[in-house]
Amino acid sequence: MLTAFKKGRTVLFKDQPEPRPQAGQILVRVRACGVCGTDLHENPDTAAQEAVMTGHEIAGEILELGPGVTGLAVGQKIVLDSATPCGRCDACRNARQELCTDIQSFFFLNSFGYAEKMIAPAVSAISMDGLTPEVANLQEPLGVAIDLVRLADLQPGLSNVLILGQGPIGLMATALAKRAGARRIFTTELASRGKRVELSRRFGADVCFDPAATPVEKYDFGCAIDRILVTAPPKTLNGAFAVAAKGAIISFIGIAFGDGANVTFDANDFHFKKLQLRASFASPALFGAQALQFLREGVIDGPALVTHTFPLARLQEALDTARANPDAIKVVVNP
Repeated sequence: MLTAFKKGRTVLFKDQPEPRPQAGQILVRVRACGVCGTDLHENPDTAAQEAVMTGHEIAGEILELGPGVTGLAVGQKIVLDSATPCGRCDACRNARQELCTDIQSFFFLNSFGYAEKMIAPAVSAISMDGLTPEVANLQEPLGVAIDLVRLADLQPGLSNVLILGQGPIGLMATALAKRAGARRIFTTELASRGKRVELSRRFGADVCFDPAATPVEKYDFGCAIDRILVTAPPKTLNGAFAVAAKGAIISFIGIAFGDGANVTFDANDFHFKKLQLRASFASPALFGAQALQFLREGVIDGPALVTHTFPLARLQEALDTARANPDAIKVVVNP
């Protein structure tokens, strides 16, 4: 069974024995695995370690059920939550599934989507009827976007929204903010990313401006920005704090490593402006079914987001394209 590993920016392939599902698990044939920005990250703390498996935006079909699995069937087309609440811990039983202390995930099985087949917890599978694998695997990042917008607590007809970054999650958040009734939507993206800029406007942005040409702190919005969604690295937070109106809510999903993970800001100014910073970390994933519904109904134009597809054997090219091609939005690998 062909399986991909990543060491730094280099992709390696190994032929491994086909896994067998244990109790509560399923064997999945991977039909599509989206390239996430986290697949491109290079953590200096782990760069010298051995190659690792990756790929977590997964759509496929069930090949085998492990002992005790019910409610699923061999041949069923499914997507996988990247992490699923257990339903048994105190947090889950107290309706706080987002704080689950016993998350179920293929991450813990060291089984990932850049492979022909993989093992996953059966509880993570959701039927993807009515969608192609390339579109269905968007449910994972769309669930992240749903959580990001949820935490921002937009007020219909009132909130003026700034969304930093128009990658796949930022673009989907733009469409969701429009649907939620945002009064005005401003987005940022480099002008060289023309397809993202065009799609941002089509998805609902009133203005998409280049932060390299006009820094966020110097942009004239012409209105009070009371909601900011950050899908960019942590260093962009200071710009968000600077332009935020009094009482603004900032929701945030950006990641960086090394010095880039650290942010210094004026806590007094943050306090006197009554700002709120809300971390969106969609693990466990809670909105997979809703994400699939949005994709089926066209609330999110999934096909417009998928710009490149590659077979598994060309995973290196897929990752390089996602990293460097200015026309790339969502790159999908089809094992």
